[in-house]
Amino acid sequence: MNAAANTMDVRTLLMVDDDDAFRIAMKQALSAGGKYRVRSADSGEAALEALQHDRFDVMLLDYRMPGISGLNVLQWMHEQKIDTPVVMMTAAGSEGIAVEAMKLGAYDYVRKEQVEIDHIGILIDGVYERYLFRKEKERREVIEREREKSLVAIETFHSTLASIAQIVNNSLSMVSLNIQEHETKLRPFVTDGGEPRLERVFADLKQEYSVIASAVKSMLDMANVLHGNFTDVNYTQHLHEMLNGNLKSAQLRGMPNPFLKKP
Repeated sequence: MNAAANTMDVRTLLMVDDDDAFRIAMKQALSAGGKYRVRSADSGEAALEALQHDRFDVMLLDYRMPGISGLNVLQWMHEQKIDTPVVMMTAAGSEGIAVEAMKLGAYDYVRKEQVEIDHIGILIDGVYERYLFRKEKERREVIEREREKSLVAIETFHSTLASIAQIVNNSLSMVSLNIQEHETKLRPFVTDGGEPRLERVFADLKQEYSVIASAVKSMLDMANVLHGNFTDVNYTQHLHEMLNGNLKSAQLRGMPNPFLKKP
C-alpha cells in the first residue's frame, strides 16, 4: 500500500462480476494505488452474502450474471434497506437496463467496454461523495423534523402553563383583594389584646400568597426559557408584560408583585 495513503481515506469497494478475467484485472488495477481496498464477488449470490456481513463504501455491480442478476441484487438491497452506493456496469445497447438500475437506487452506471481505470476512479469518488452528501442531507432533515416536533411540544407546554399561570394569577389577585378587605373589616372588632394575633394571621396569609405567586413565576420562567430556545424572545417579553398587567391591581393594593423584577 502507498505510504502516502491515509488509512482513513481508503475506500472499501465490492467488485461483483462473473467474468473472472475482467473482475481480477479491475481488482488489481484499483488496489494498486492504495486508495481502494477491493473485495470481489463472482456472482449475485456471493454479493448478497458479502453485503449481509460487511459494509462497503461503493459497489461495482455487473448487471448480467447467471442466477441472481445485478438488478436482482439491487432489488434485494432496496428491500433490505441497504444503502451502499452502486455503480452498475452494463454492456453496449443496454441503456434500458441502466435506467431500470437507477430507478432501483443505483447512483450511476458505466459501460464495461468503456471502462478506464483513471475514469472509474473519478466515477467511484464522485458517487461516494454524492452518497455522503445525501446522508448528511437526510441527517439534517431528521434533525429538523425532531426540532419541529420539539417545537410543537414546547409550544403546547408553554401555552398550557401560561394559561394555568393566568388563571392562578387572576385568583391570586382576588385573594389579595379579599385579604386586604377582610383585614380592614375585622380590625375594628379586635381588642387590644387580639391585635398582635390578627397581625400574625394576616401576615401569614400574605406570606402564603407570596410563596404561591413566586412558585407560579418560577414555573412560567422555566417555560419561557424552554420556549425562548425555539422562538423569538419578543414573544416571551410580551407574555411577561401581559402577566404584569394582570397583577396591576394587586400591586396597587400594596401587595408584592412577584412577577415584577426589582430594580
